[in-house]
Amino acid sequence: MNKIVMATNNKGKIEELKKMLSEFNVVSQKDAGIEDLNVDENGETFVDNAIIKVKSIKEILKEKVYIIAEDTGICIDCLNGYPGVKSKRAPGEELKKEVTDFERNEFYIEKIGDNSNRKVVWQTAIALIELDGSIKTFIGEVEGEIPKKQQGEEGFGFDPIFYILQENKTLAQMNFKEKEKYSARKRAVEKLVKYLKEKNQ
Repeated sequence: MNKIVMATNNKGKIEELKKMLSEFNVVSQKDAGIEDLNVDENGETFVDNAIIKVKSIKEILKEKVYIIAEDTGICIDCLNGYPGVKSKRAPGEELKKEVTDFERNEFYIEKIGDNSNRKVVWQTAIALIELDGSIKTFIGEVEGEIPKKQQGEEGFGFDPIFYILQENKTLAQMNFKEKEKYSARKRAVEKLVKYLKEKNQ
């Protein structure tokens, strides 16, 4: 059974991938013998950062295994794609303090102000290093809008400010099954799974 090392210690992400790739042995970086890894994610795109992370794991691991890493964030149309790769850290850098998810979301709502163009894209990029060392990338995207105030108690991160027009609610107002349909990460993972299954048939 081929092993896949995922550049995360997030149990939820590992379990999700295990379900989708049951014929593979999916493990976290910690289970592969790598503790916290400080990586300078200085890429200009989500793909760049995913590749930087996956290469950092590759440099440490000696065994020949598949390795995957991801990067994700939001791109606001009226702000010319901002914050992009700085989605999580931009508010803290500008406000010069540690921020909560709530404060981060308020920061972006204030940035947009009364602008009528509230379109936003949530993008997830996954990088895969194959057994021969080659790299493949997979991208998942979801379009939405930023509401004028946070809505919903479910989920985390940007969920309360990611409004899906088709559902007339934010991701934070959806149950798990509803939200799953609009997961950029799930869309990227599905492309990865399709590729690996076809490759290993």
